[in-house]
Amino acid sequence: MSPIRPISAELAKVAKEQLHEDVSQLDSHLLVVKRWLKELTSFEGTLEDQNLISFLRGCKFSLEKTKDKLRLFFWIRTELPEVIQNRDPLDDRVQEIIRLGVGTPLPITVNPTDPKIFIIRVAQFDYTKFVFADVIKAATLINDVLMRDDDQMVICGMALIIDMADVTAGHLFQFEFSFLKQVAILYQDASPLRMQGIHILNPPPGVQSMVGLFNSLLSPKNKDRKIFVHGTSLESLHEYFHKSTLPLEYGGTLEPIQTYVDQWERRLKDNREYLLKMAELRDRHSYENNLKPPQSPGAPLSPTSGKSHFGLDGSFRKLELD
Repeated sequence: MSPIRPISAELAKVAKEQLHEDVSQLDSHLLVVKRWLKELTSFEGTLEDQNLISFLRGCKFSLEKTKDKLRLFFWIRTELPEVIQNRDPLDDRVQEIIRLGVGTPLPITVNPTDPKIFIIRVAQFDYTKFVFADVIKAATLINDVLMRDDDQMVICGMALIIDMADVTAGHLFQFEFSFLKQVAILYQDASPLRMQGIHILNPPPGVQSMVGLFNSLLSPKNKDRKIFVHGTSLESLHEYFHKSTLPLEYGGTLEPIQTYVDQWERRLKDNREYLLKMAELRDRHSYENNLKPPQSPGAPLSPTSGKSHFGLDGSFRKLELD
């Protein structure tokens, strides 16, 4: 087995107390999961040991929950080829999407055991040139690196800041509810990264419909996490995020957010070989038989079940924007 990256004493304390991590059993847990994956001949591609440790941590070292999450992980990546395939970070179009900086992880927190911060700037993409799946493609590249490399995010979770400044009806019309539900599976039930809260900044008119949307997409576990709506107030945002952790544009003391967008472009290029291998992961049985999502204790959302409450064809056509 590959050596598992050591973690700081602070993170080890959180992992032990909150995730039930027992250092003496890491290797044995990992071996059980690897043997189980090897027996599942329909799974194509290989996850690195460090990734598997992230899944174990994300499931608080429950082997059955880890298996359920991995089944869902392989299934949803098979179901979303428009997101997972053709995402070479050296491809010109993929680079253009990455440079938009729709989703950007921030580098620091006040305490080493705070949730990491991830900013999503919804209106950063030109909806006449790109589709929402393109944006998610770039996000999966970043998440694939985070789940392997960012121990703090894996152990302590992430806090999302969703900035909706300059969002237009053209952006929202792209958000088909059925696709959003698949994306919700990708980033919740099928991901080892745990959400620790959603903060909405600069919401458009119809904010209650927006909050209702986010609530409807959250898994049962994440519904316990609060959604905070800050309006246009940076002061309100700063009550939850110290200025030292935020980019200049958000009243913080960090560099402008483009600095971190550029850093991530370089980081994705540096991890090209790993990311291309991650794109090979799929459940061949699901692909060949068009299977429904595997069931898990978290009752994951099905991309084909449920009704939309947001207008025609499950889009946002009933939201009014100034």
